[in-house]
Order: sequence, then structure tokens, then C-alpha cells
Amino acid sequence: MLSAHYYFRTQSVANHPLQHLSLPIGLRRLYLARSFNILPFCERIKNVISHAGLGDVKIKKKDLLTFPPWDAPCFSYMNPFSTFDKSSTAPVIFQQLFASHRHQFSSFDSIFTDGSKSEGYVGCGIIFPPDTYSYRLHASCSVLTAELVPIFCALQKIAGSQQRQFCTYTDSMSALEALCHADKRMHPVAEDILCYMRELQAQGFKILVCWVPSHVGIVSNEQADSAAKAASSIWQSPVPCHDLKIFTTRHIHSLWQESWDLEISNKLHFIKPRINIWTIIPIRAADVELTRLRIGHTRFTHKYLLFGERAPECQTCHTTFTVAHILTECPTFNSYRMTYFNSSSPNMKELFGDYPHPHIFEFLKAIGFYHFI
Repeated sequence: MLSAHYYFRTQSVANHPLQHLSLPIGLRRLYLARSFNILPFCERIKNVISHAGLGDVKIKKKDLLTFPPWDAPCFSYMNPFSTFDKSSTAPVIFQQLFASHRHQFSSFDSIFTDGSKSEGYVGCGIIFPPDTYSYRLHASCSVLTAELVPIFCALQKIAGSQQRQFCTYTDSMSALEALCHADKRMHPVAEDILCYMRELQAQGFKILVCWVPSHVGIVSNEQADSAAKAASSIWQSPVPCHDLKIFTTRHIHSLWQESWDLEISNKLHFIKPRINIWTIIPIRAADVELTRLRIGHTRFTHKYLLFGERAPECQTCHTTFTVAHILTECPTFNSYRMTYFNSSSPNMKELFGDYPHPHIFEFLKAIGFYHFI
């Protein structure tokens, strides 16, 4: 995963030396003939990315010096709805406010943009009266990218128009806030928007941007939303590096989960069927002991392997001692289980799941097992 992230990063930096490295045909044949030789980093990661279905994805270049400090763009947007809380305001109020705003800026042609992301689908829509445009983006694109791309598309449509005054409406506050902060961490599509707006303004265009609330009955905004969810035309554009990193991380975790789902005989699988981060205990000694109990490897149950002895056997049940047997099965400790767990037969997931039982260590101390972990 880290290798993929580093590769995406190198591909996003213009003129990075690793972008032009390729394995000569002669060496490629040599590596194919000698499979025990390890391929160079770039070739290894290309194979990994290809298997993930990202081999044909172009990564968007990012110029860290797009906006020098003395020439940073100043972007602002209008929000005539700022004094109204959407959760407590009737949709008709927003519709009236929007009608008032359009009356105030009636000399500006209106454009509506929206983005949509669902499982395996990312799209965007632009309402440029009387036309409607919709484009499908790569599945790795984020919601923010899906909201920014139609704004950039709208600017491209504006460039070919005879009209000189436009007001672009979007219901994405995150996209507008991304445009307000021009720094080295800025979204690359937001950089393109600011650069393009500056060019259009230099040509005599006057472009306003306004936020509108979503799903309150503003007709053109609803049309843009519908267009974004039903796009079929492919938008041929590179994907931002950050989006690919997140997509790759999720893909690798998905593959890892699929592999872990097959490990049904693993003792830890029953306790933790989903791959996620454990709750961390601030006391390291307790955290270590909890980990040993979860995987079933303790000094008491596995010391015999180090000394070549016989496995310890429970005298009551005449079976080999295991962590699961001591904590959940052996009748010798039933009274202790009832005291600390309110059950004579708790399961290991209840005791050692994502949130360990609060009395687990008290129980272990009571039965005398704590110091043999």
C-alpha cells in the first residue's frame, strides 16, 4: 500500500525523474527468464496497480508553484441563505430566497452544477440552459472531485459563449471552501478552476459563484442532481493523486478482508471477523497481555514447546489447556464466570472483541491465571 502511494505521488509531480524510468527490453527478458530476481520498484508497482484495475488511469499533475505567494487568487462566493438553518426552514422559504436572488442578478445567466458518488459510480451534471451535460468520472474519484469537475466544465462552456455575465450555482459547500484556500495542499481541480477563472476574467467575463441548498425544490438544482446520477458519457481527465490513494487503500483492505474471511479455522477470526483497528489500551503491559490472550499464546499454555515437555492437561476435563478452555469451558471456574461475567459460558468474542470485557483482568487474577500469561 505504501509503495502504491509513493508511486502515485511520483506520478503527480511534474518532471519527477521516476516518471521516465522504464526497463529496457533486454533486461525485461532477463527478469522473465530468471523469476527469482526482484524487479525494480517501478516495474513491481506497475504490476500491482495493473492487478488492481488502475493500470490505464492517468494521474493528474500538481504544480506546487501554481500560485506564488505574491499572486495568490482571491476567491469568494455568495450565500444568500446563510442566516437560515436548513433543518428548521421550510423548502418554500429557500425557493423564495432563490427567486429574489435571481431577480437581483437577472442580468447574469445561471448555471447549475452537481456531483454524485455511489457504489462503483461517480458522475457530475451541468445545467447550462437550454442544454444539460452529464459526465461519468473514474470510480476512484472522491465526492469533492465530483463536485469540482462540473464547475470546471461550466467554465469551459462559458469560454465559448457570447454572453459575458454568468452566475454558477452549486450545493457543495466543501467545493466552495476548497476554492477559498489557495495553498500547496489545494485540490488540483480547484487550482484549474481558479486559473481558468482568472483567464476568463482577463477576457472580459464576469463570473459569480453562489451556494444553494440541495433538495429544497430549486428546479434547476434538482435537474443537475438528476443529470449527475445518470451520466453515461465518460469524462476523459486524469484522477487526482489523493483520490487514488484512498481508492487503493480501500481496495487493498477489501482484498485483505476477503482473504481473512477464508481463515475460519484461525482462533483470532472468531474474535475479530472484520479487519479494523483494535481499541488501544493506554497501559502497554495490559495491551500486551490482552493480545496474547486473543491469539491464544500464553506462557502457561505454550511453555512446554520451549522445554520439550508434554502439553499441560486439565485434571477436571482431561483435555489440553487452552486459553478458550480456561476462560469459557472448564467447569472449575463457573462460579468465577458468574461473578465477573454474569454467565457461566461466555464466548471469546464477548471477552476479547473490539471492546474487551471490563472485568476480564479481575477474573484472570481471581482464578490465578493472570501471572502466567
